[in-house]
Amino acid sequence: MKILFIYRNPQMGFSIGKVFKPIEIEMSKCCEVDSIELPCSNYAIKSLITNIKYVKKQVKRTHYDIIHITGTEHYLLPFLQKKKTVMTVHDLGFYTNNKKGIRSWFKYLLWIKTLPLAGHITFISNKSKAEAEIFVRFKKDNVSVIYDPISNEYTYHPKIINTKYPTILHLGTNPHKNLIRTIEALKEFPCKLCIVGKLHEDQMHMLQKHKIDYENVYNLTEQEVLEKYINCDIVSFVSLHEGFGMPIIEGQSIGRPILTSNITPMKEIASNGGAILVNPWDVKSIRNGYQEALTHSDDLIKKGLENVKRFRLDIITSQYYNVYKQLMKA
Repeated sequence: MKILFIYRNPQMGFSIGKVFKPIEIEMSKCCEVDSIELPCSNYAIKSLITNIKYVKKQVKRTHYDIIHITGTEHYLLPFLQKKKTVMTVHDLGFYTNNKKGIRSWFKYLLWIKTLPLAGHITFISNKSKAEAEIFVRFKKDNVSVIYDPISNEYTYHPKIINTKYPTILHLGTNPHKNLIRTIEALKEFPCKLCIVGKLHEDQMHMLQKHKIDYENVYNLTEQEVLEKYINCDIVSFVSLHEGFGMPIIEGQSIGRPILTSNITPMKEIASNGGAILVNPWDVKSIRNGYQEALTHSDDLIKKGLENVKRFRLDIITSQYYNVYKQLMKA
């Protein structure tokens, strides 16, 4: 079996590559694999045409049994053979959060209506699948939920949790990452807040206003991010919406108590008892959650380590391999 993995231009973000590059490497143990990155990093008409031509040229030059679009570039689907193509959908928030105007219609046409043109669609959570089913009817046999895998680099690092002055790791500074409420929840809470991601002006103002002891870092390497997980006492991931929730399983793999939102897909990914679930719109709920995470840290760590077993790279890769085999038989 020969497989082509198609990645968006890395200037649009590294998250998808972070998920699928390990799968690609693992898949190469049993299949012949190629991969390409698209040349253009925006969705202007000219850029879309350039990307489409680039992919068509690659596919014409080499025979592939399976073509896997690893995320976001749904508009490529009309130009690929349906029976060969797998499309992974991570999140439809870019459309569902803004459904007004001509741009919205354009997104709907190229990113939503094109989905049934894939031979098989995989969703990274039941939440992202449910979002898509609002707009598109799928044949049951043509869709599946396959979670993102945890990298083999994320292994258990035991640590005595500092319950008196914990380091709380918060990843991301975009509005949906809910940093403002996190800061408000930590007012007069004895801790150090480590924020990964470039701060916005309003966030800096809130940190100063509430006299939060904080560290701000960004543009980190994967190894540097890993070290932040290892050195923290709590992983805080109280987002308002997500397609998956990678920090949950990354933190659980390292062996840290997790605080996350009591909404899908976070509670789906965290599993029963594997994290403290809070109302992300309620500052008091978030604050109480931190104290609860410290109080029950041993139990949370134990249940978290058990939960992440289902996200092992070899298990997730095997699930994709079965999708490929099913598509080739169709």
